[in-house]
Amino acid sequence: EQDVDAGAPFRNLARNELLFETGDLKTDIYRVETGALCIFTKRPNLTTEVIEFALAGDLVGMGFLERHATSARAAVDTKVKCFPRDAMERLTGDDVRAKARLDDAVQREFAFRRDRLVNADRARPLVRLAAFLIAVSHRNGEEGRDPMLIDDTLNCAVVADYLGVSIDMLALLLVQLETRGLVRPASKYDLRIVDLDRLEALASESSQALLQSDLPNSPPALR
Repeated sequence: EQDVDAGAPFRNLARNELLFETGDLKTDIYRVETGALCIFTKRPNLTTEVIEFALAGDLVGMGFLERHATSARAAVDTKVKCFPRDAMERLTGDDVRAKARLDDAVQREFAFRRDRLVNADRARPLVRLAAFLIAVSHRNGEEGRDPMLIDDTLNCAVVADYLGVSIDMLALLLVQLETRGLVRPASKYDLRIVDLDRLEALASESSQALLQSDLPNSPPALR
């Protein structure tokens, strides 16, 4: 650790000064020398969730993502030492506490990335509908039914609720899929998949969570 410390620069932070924010590119790993850092994140409603306070000797800014998943602010006048990111293994070494902090940072970043994927999917209802139809198609094939036919066992209200959209939005999304040449009405209530490959390509833009999740117990269809 002597070699790692040699020549590493210091940074002085005034009380309430930010060291880094969520989304900032990671440039360094920091060790608190004096003072304290408040590690926090912002909830969707813009309130602050305090994760921990890093004290003298604690390392912050670790993890596997290229950008920070949390923010760090000086709780009091604070001095930190700045190390290059590739020094993380040497900094943790056989230090049980440092390794535990690294594990915690990695877990937080996995949760952060998972939440970002989920939120991205919520913002892309057409992709989620495509993934849902592919999931139903796969299930139909496994049960010996026509995988290209989405029949009237699926109720629009159930499907809309399952996807988190209104019935009017679901109708609009189905029109968009039809306009793209991916599906077409098969009867008054049935829906036929016209281009399975392109529908799968659209669905693949989503995280795989929907494809792997359980479908509603009373299979939804579109009426």
